[in-house]
Amino acid sequence: MRKKIELLAPAGNKEIFKAAVDAGADAVYCGIDLYNARMNASNLTMDSLAGCVAYAHERSTLVHLTLNTLVDDNEIDEACNVACEAYNNGVDAILVQDMGLASLIHKKYPMIPLHASTQMNVFDADRLSSLKGKGFTRVVLPRELTIKEISDRSKLASRLNIETEVFIHGAVCVCTSGLCLFSSMNKSGTRSGNRGLCAQPCRQRYVLKDGGKQIHEGHILSPKDRCALSFIPELIDAGVSSVKIEGRMRDADYVKTAVSVYRRIIDACYDGSLTDKMIEEGQKELLVNFNRGGSFTSQALSGNKDSNLLSGEYVGKYGLKIGRLTLRDCKEGTITIRPSGNSYEPSKGDYLSLRDRNGEVKSFPVGKVSVFKGNYVVKGLHPSAIKELPDDLNVFLMNHNFEDKSVKPRKTHIDVTFDSSVSGVIKASARVTDGPYEDVFAEDELSYVDEGRGSVSCDRIEEQFRKTGSTAFTVDEFYAAADEGVNCSIKDINELRRGLLETLSAELLSEASHTAVEEFSIDDFISDDSSAGGSVSVLRYYPSLTSYRNDPEDADILAFSVYDYVKEDGKAGIQKIIDRTGKKLMLVLPDFCHDKENTVFRKIKDVEFMPTAGSNIYNSTSLKNALKKDGKAFISYEVPSSDALNMLNNAGGKGTVFLQCGGFVPWMQTDFCPVGRNAQGCKACRGGGCYNLSSEEEGNEGTKVITHPLDCSAAIFGHAKYVFDDGDANEAASMGYDVIKCYTEV
Repeated sequence: MRKKIELLAPAGNKEIFKAAVDAGADAVYCGIDLYNARMNASNLTMDSLAGCVAYAHERSTLVHLTLNTLVDDNEIDEACNVACEAYNNGVDAILVQDMGLASLIHKKYPMIPLHASTQMNVFDADRLSSLKGKGFTRVVLPRELTIKEISDRSKLASRLNIETEVFIHGAVCVCTSGLCLFSSMNKSGTRSGNRGLCAQPCRQRYVLKDGGKQIHEGHILSPKDRCALSFIPELIDAGVSSVKIEGRMRDADYVKTAVSVYRRIIDACYDGSLTDKMIEEGQKELLVNFNRGGSFTSQALSGNKDSNLLSGEYVGKYGLKIGRLTLRDCKEGTITIRPSGNSYEPSKGDYLSLRDRNGEVKSFPVGKVSVFKGNYVVKGLHPSAIKELPDDLNVFLMNHNFEDKSVKPRKTHIDVTFDSSVSGVIKASARVTDGPYEDVFAEDELSYVDEGRGSVSCDRIEEQFRKTGSTAFTVDEFYAAADEGVNCSIKDINELRRGLLETLSAELLSEASHTAVEEFSIDDFISDDSSAGGSVSVLRYYPSLTSYRNDPEDADILAFSVYDYVKEDGKAGIQKIIDRTGKKLMLVLPDFCHDKENTVFRKIKDVEFMPTAGSNIYNSTSLKNALKKDGKAFISYEVPSSDALNMLNNAGGKGTVFLQCGGFVPWMQTDFCPVGRNAQGCKACRGGGCYNLSSEEEGNEGTKVITHPLDCSAAIFGHAKYVFDDGDANEAASMGYDVIKCYTEV
């Protein structure tokens, strides 16, 4: 029987961590103040992590630590030690992005389970298969995949003994995870998303032009939040092991509400009580909790890209529209709201936002609410503020207490057996009935003196054992070895119960504990091999065939996008260029694509593919692994040349390395087309092209958008932050590498 799907919740600090557990999360993921993709969250410390882990494990909840950033050669040793210490503090798995870090953790501490972050961009079967034997027990799939693609990945992963995890709720990146350099290249270039410091430039305003003609203006890269509530049954059927809520930057109320809603729907899927109305009510709760633009996106889960992906001009918390302002009574200090549809009635303490078409006019906390002739009469605004309100305002509910008093905090379920067969002694045992620590067992006993107070009935004994209070346990079944009462006191029963639960807690934490034992030294994996000097060649890359204008005399290699090559006229045009110039041809694959396009690209034979910087090679261990596997590698655009040369020196000097020496680099690769906006049947880009993107602030002049009509995807190119010069290339060649100097023309 397949294991029940795991509900995985975020935690940015200790308060949120406990809120997530209490709300019903099966697992919680969190970071400490080092090497995690949400460095601006409050985060835990290693000391506070241990206490949180114990709190979670007692309640049958697992804990995953995020080490999901790129790390350099000066950091990788410390990051390995963090993984070890966290594991020894009880963390159940480590989430990683950096393949170099993952390989060192696995070689040094092979007992630590690794989870491949969505930042690792494991989008196809080949990348998934490559994780086998490297310590990975789970992969977080890209948000851009369809249900069909998720199902196919889950089937393959199952054969590899790897679980799949899918994001179901929260903020999404318009760029494919792990492939966004916008924040690190834009403006000051000091806040890298791959280093946990994304400045969210996608939430800013931009202008998109075709030549001098404006196409779009506004928040044209800002997506709505994701909600996959209605897809939970399909994700279960697809074989997904874990569903994940985004939100380590959100507060405790947000996490509590999101976990509670998804907990309710998941449980209903398994007990057969799920209805469309439950999903509808859950979506409304989630909309009030947080949304951008008034609704959610499911991205491509349905099989089609969402043409309503963007948040619009209201990129912050939007709320849920509950009606329109119809009356203002300054004397009574009230406003009257005519409800729209099946809306919520606001309650005392809720916040309301009054808006016209230009945005918010006024917001305020609700003081008192009454209902008159189906309308909401609300107090909370000062009479002078009411007097200034214009007519024709929409009313939005910004928060609401949806807490269900009948829902109890998460606890570990146990069965208890009571035995009084030995005179003067009462015994009890407890066994965990489900969850990750099922069958953990404990027992305790207590000697008592019959003081002639009469016997305590079995019913009363059971009643006392069910009083688990604020402990981590709740009793499912209670068994008594005899039907007769016991001549002990209630105090004795309570003392036995407390002792039993304390013993069970200790047994459970012992079962959950583990220790990482070092098996190798990190120094064993850094080679100092040297070889004879290598060659230096020049490559010019044209992401769009439209940018090819003149035959370059200095190039040894010409590279083109597969998106152009798979078009009949594009392939013919590229072949003419190669025949005319006599240059070597290389093709560039996208760092993400769907299965349909991947099948097309795989049919290309007898042409060498150029590696891309999308592999995020940020340290010498990643570099060495890539060179060993493929014989060639492209160093990350985010690595300064001095650091890159140190990486090259540490990696051993064997293979072909690609270094960006000039031109543009892809700041963003996205499954969304900013030109056509995913509209069905769109022909806006007329066979592909290059568009100009600019912001209302300085910092990204000359940024280009290249569209791909084949799959309605796009790439945004901007100036490189770091480039290598001839001296750098020659120094790398002197270490033994064959060096390809890359220039990108847009």
